[in-house]
Amino acid sequence: MSKTFNIKCPSCGVPQDVELHEAVNVAAEPELKQALLENRLNRVGCIDCDTSFRVDMPLLYSDPEHNILIHWIPETEAMSKEQIIEDFDRSLEQINAMLPDDISAPSVRLVLTRVELVELVFMIEAGLNERVVEYVKYSIHTRNMEKVDPKKFRLLLNVQDSTDDELCFVMQDVESQALGKELRYGRAAYESMCELHGENPEEFLEMFPGPCISARNLLLDDTEDA
Repeated sequence: MSKTFNIKCPSCGVPQDVELHEAVNVAAEPELKQALLENRLNRVGCIDCDTSFRVDMPLLYSDPEHNILIHWIPETEAMSKEQIIEDFDRSLEQINAMLPDDISAPSVRLVLTRVELVELVFMIEAGLNERVVEYVKYSIHTRNMEKVDPKKFRLLLNVQDSTDDELCFVMQDVESQALGKELRYGRAAYESMCELHGENPEEFLEMFPGPCISARNLLLDDTEDA
């Protein structure tokens, strides 16, 4: 699904009409998934100064084959993380209230950045447990707070470079968006956590209730409440 928007170049300020996608349905348009993964989706070239830039806007990503439904809503100056999550939760409650008792609402996830969207797509396709992965991130942050400060760094799971023995996490500088040091976490320890999740999923649900499941957001909220 695409629409025409009038936008201004962030470099020279010249306006132009461009086609931007508000939704990606992998079953209907698989090429859009590849464009998203390659950072080409909603990328625009200025007609005046040739500057290439990406337009970040709300995007619904759906993949029926893998039962994936993810809504990406970027943070802006006008819309904070807290407001996005609050409004999204309220919308889900309204949808649930309108549905018949015998029909469950679709399972939908919320992310706030493009890299988190791409990470989550790879994670679900690989059959990894999202809450357990975020718990692992939480553990890495809390045990190495000086080196992996959640105020400065975002931990991203690199599914493609993970192995049968280790999960590969990459530190992303929040301000510059640059990817940096890799951190390895034993696959056996992750599998043990999955067993704990199977025995007591309520503990993980209480920690990461969703739909925005994020260890970093949880840690930042804890810091603000302290």
